Amino acid sequence: MQRREFFRLTIAILVIMILSACSQNPATSDWKSFTIEEAPGFDIQFQVPPDWETNYTLPMETALGQWKVTLTPPRCSSGQTAEYEEDCITLTAYIKGEAEFEENEVLALVSDNIPISAEEQAESILMGQNIFDVNGLKLQRFDHKIYSSAGEMQMSIVFFQTDSAYYLIMADFPYDERDDETAKEFQMILSSIQVLE
Repeated sequence: MQRREFFRLTIAILVIMILSACSQNPATSDWKSFTIEEAPGFDIQFQVPPDWETNYTLPMETALGQWKVTLTPPRCSSGQTAEYEEDCITLTAYIKGEAEFEENEVLALVSDNIPISAEEQAESILMGQNIFDVNGLKLQRFDHKIYSSAGEMQMSIVFFQTDSAYYLIMADFPYDERDDETAKEFQMILSSIQVLE
């Protein structure tokens, strides 16, 4: 009887070890955590690659309750000549009860072709949208194709909310590089978002 109990205990420990090993992503093990500790309403954190730069601006009087975070990879595209000269990912947090944010209007705008220039009557083309869960949060992603003088671009807009804030993330990549390394790292950043307790 004791032998059987010991065997079951050993199997249970092995299963727990295997599951915990599978839950760690070795590709992000050296990434750093980012949050804004001095912003009480900014209630998320996420992982950022060690060679990326992060910066944020304090809310201004004209944008009360808005925290803007820029995420700068070494290169946003293969055509970029110098490292860290482009900010291709921006996260804006709209703290509830402080910032103005119309969720329905924003979602209606990003879930269709978006006017880019009134003079040229140009607009983005909505290429796809999906909803996915990340650590208990519902993220909505909208991918748009934009034609510009610099070439075709993909603009990805990601929206989600917590009890404390609305979050809007915008990322721009060359359309033919939308699945390259930097874009994959962006997706891994999204997958690491979690609400702080």
